Parts: sequence; structure tokens; C-alpha cells
Amino acid sequence: MGISIDREEFSENDYLAFSGRLYDSLDVLKGYMQRPSFGKAPKLVGAELENYIVDSAGKVLPINQKIIKAADDARYTVELNRFNLEVNFDPFPLSGNVFSELQQNIDDHLSRLQTTANEFDAEIVPIGILPTLQYSDLGKHSMTDLARYRSLSKQLFKMRGEHFQVDISGEEQLQVNSNHVALEGANTSFQFHLMINHENFANAFNAVQLTTPLVLALAANSPIFLGKSLWDETRIALFKQSIDSRRRGEVEWRQPSRVSFGHGWVRKDAHEIFAEAVALYPPMFPILSDISIDSSADNDNLSPLDELCLHMGTIWPWNRPVYCPKDGGHVRIEMRALPAGPSSADMCASAAFAAGLAFGLNDHIEDLLAVTPFRFAEYNFYRAAQKGLDASIVWTQPSKHKPQEQAITTVIESMLPIAEKGLVDIGLNQHEIDRHLGNIRDRLSKKQTGAIWQRKMLSKLNEKHDKQTALFQMFQHYRQWQKTKAPITEWSFERLK
Repeated sequence: MGISIDREEFSENDYLAFSGRLYDSLDVLKGYMQRPSFGKAPKLVGAELENYIVDSAGKVLPINQKIIKAADDARYTVELNRFNLEVNFDPFPLSGNVFSELQQNIDDHLSRLQTTANEFDAEIVPIGILPTLQYSDLGKHSMTDLARYRSLSKQLFKMRGEHFQVDISGEEQLQVNSNHVALEGANTSFQFHLMINHENFANAFNAVQLTTPLVLALAANSPIFLGKSLWDETRIALFKQSIDSRRRGEVEWRQPSRVSFGHGWVRKDAHEIFAEAVALYPPMFPILSDISIDSSADNDNLSPLDELCLHMGTIWPWNRPVYCPKDGGHVRIEMRALPAGPSSADMCASAAFAAGLAFGLNDHIEDLLAVTPFRFAEYNFYRAAQKGLDASIVWTQPSKHKPQEQAITTVIESMLPIAEKGLVDIGLNQHEIDRHLGNIRDRLSKKQTGAIWQRKMLSKLNEKHDKQTALFQMFQHYRQWQKTKAPITEWSFERLK
């Protein structure tokens, strides 16, 4: 966010002024998008990785600010809870061996962070939800002590008017409530950014929306929360419920959640999504930027539209557009549904598969959308989060014209050639393509994801130990295997020597 959130109280005039600036920003953005130079910079990919900080026993350590201060790197930032931190990776050109370069960059930064964490007897762990997490770890005291997080919690709770309710049914059921947003901080993700030419944005974004369930089922790594075995990717349910600011029963029409899969296919360009966000969601942080909005700015000095970017940062669709004024301006796609972990190889292979599908479906996407109601894509997303590779989804093959319920594994298998075509089209080396799609094929053929491995490992340990001991031992096995940097398909259920 370009605007610093340094206060927690706002007046009615603050909201009025901020809303006016949002609508002005939409008009300016529309003008920028109509320029021939907009969205024409060379394609890049980027990523962010959220991590847990734990001690040697697998319990959370609330020391993110200490580690970040010691590491002294602007690419490392705090997260909502004190036991999480984020790494922002440098962008890479989308060509050649880009995903291997990203993988190496992830490994390098995690190694550097771990060296710093060693000074505090801590470990840095990428995992969607820490299986050893306890409810007592998620009190208001666990939130990072910064104004933006205090204000976030206060504003969401004020909008809701009552406790946040979490009710998730999976293999087991979990019901908890909270008067703050620390529960959301249990989620850590691997967020992948993909630059798209402006004229291809709608097709690419719709393709990402359509295929996110496939990538999510393969990437699932969050089956346990507060000792309960829930969804394969429990983050999806937990994120939505833990910060749901809607007031129940206040209006008859269905209010949109600030955490959603979206509200429909994009028809023309990204401006629709920005306009929808301004229209549907009230501002949370009505703070004006010192930088003015200039519709006539030259291409090298486009306005950053700080208020619009701040507002978009308070809405959390699983895929969203991100505006950037640099190099003539562009809007990239931020994919937010994937969890952290289990290995850098797995995260980068998932990103490669997602990118391949985004570009590979370009020639088919309009025909697919004509016979695929958006609610089917949303249905598929939540089925994939619940069941992972055991899910059944509603899908239309590009060569056919009728949606049918199919095993998600069958759909993934059929889409691998399309993903490969997409990666070829954007200039990746064949060895690079084979390496990362080979990882996807292995997960599919061996039916092993981070979530499946955690469930199986826990089931084995439950035969010998009480539940709490089994959870901590499962996590120790996870950490041992993660340190090898091996992809999840090479993880066994035996303790490493």
C-alpha cells in the first residue's frame, strides 16, 4: 500500500473525501487503459511467500519484528500475527527458465532468513496452516502491534457488529468465535503475480478464474486447524469466515463478502473489477494520499492512484487485479488461493501450471465461458478446497459444449497439454516446461499433495500416540522433509535419518 495507515479513528468527512477520490481514480484509470502504451511492458512474474515462525518443538514464536530488524532487508515484511512474516521476491522476465529462477530465489531467501532466525532459536516454515497451532496462540495479543492491523480489526468488527463466527465441517467439525481478526493470521499463502498484455487481460483473468480449482486441488497444504482435520485447503473457509464483516439478517439481499471468488466473468478489461470493488464495498481506511491524481500525466509519470490501491487492499478476492504505474502502466493478476509450502519446487510448479493454463486457454476461453456459468467455477473452487484431488467438479472440455460432473483428476490430466502449449507460447525452454509440469504429473499419478501427506502421516502417528503428540510429531516429520527441498511426491512416511 502506498498510503501509511497511522490512525484508527475516521470522521464522516474522511469517508466522503475518500469515496470521491476513489471515483476520480476510476475515471483516470479508464483513461490510462485507453492509451496504446498501457500494459505493453515486457511480461514479468513475481511472488510473495508468507511463513510461520516456530521454535524447535513446533510452537509459534511471536518475534517477526525482531527477525525482520535483524535481517535488515526491505523485502521482508511483517504480517497480521507476530509469528508470521512475508518475503517479497524480485520479479523475473516471463521467459526461459523463469520458474527455476524463482525457485532458486525462494530457496536463497529462506536460507538467509533461517540464518537470521537461528539467532533467536527459531525456524522459518512455509505451511498453509500450522498443524500444532492452538486457540491460545490466536488471541488479540498475537497480532502485530501496528496501527494498520489494529485499525483493520477494529473496522471489520465495527462493520459486523458482533463476534466473527468460524464453523467449518470437514472430516471433523470446528466451531470457534472471536472479537478480533487474529484467526485470519493462521493462514499463510504463496501469492503469484502474472503480468498480462492489456488487450488479453479479460481472457487471461477468466482463464485463471476457471482453472484455479485445478491448481488449488494440486497445491492443497492446509488440512489441520486447531487440532481438527477439516478441508484439504482449510485456508479458503477460514479466511472468509474469520473476517466476514457482513451483518447477518440486516438486509434481504445477499451482501457480498470482502473475501470471495468473484462475482462474474470479466467482459472487457480490468476496469470492471476495480469499479465493482468501489461500488460494492465501503471504504475501511479513508486516508488521502499527498500525491494528486493526474489524468494528463505522461506515460513515464502515471499517477499511483494510491487511494484505489489502498481500497483494493481491503478486499480479498482469491484472484484480483493489481494496478502499477511503472513503465507506461499495467494491471497484473495476483493469484491468492495457493498455500505456502510444502517445498519451493511444488510452489513453483503450481505457479507454472497456473501460468500455462492462463495463456494456453486463450484460443478456447470465450467458447468455454459461453457454456460455463460463473457459479460453476465458484462451485468448483470450494469443492477443490474441501476435497483436493478427491473432488468432483462441473467441467466443459474445450472440444465439447456441455458441462458434466467429472473427477478433478480427470480434468487436470486433460488440461496438461493446454498448460504446456501456454508455456511454449510465452517462450519457456522445453526442459523448464518438462521439469515443472513433470512435478504436476507426479502429484497427479501418485496422488500426493501436502494435504494428503499430512493426513496420512497423522493417521499413522495416531496409532501410536495421543492426538496432540501425533500432531507435533507429524509437524517434525514435515520440517525434516521440507529441509531436503524435495518435492512432496518424494516425501515418505518414515523418519529421515
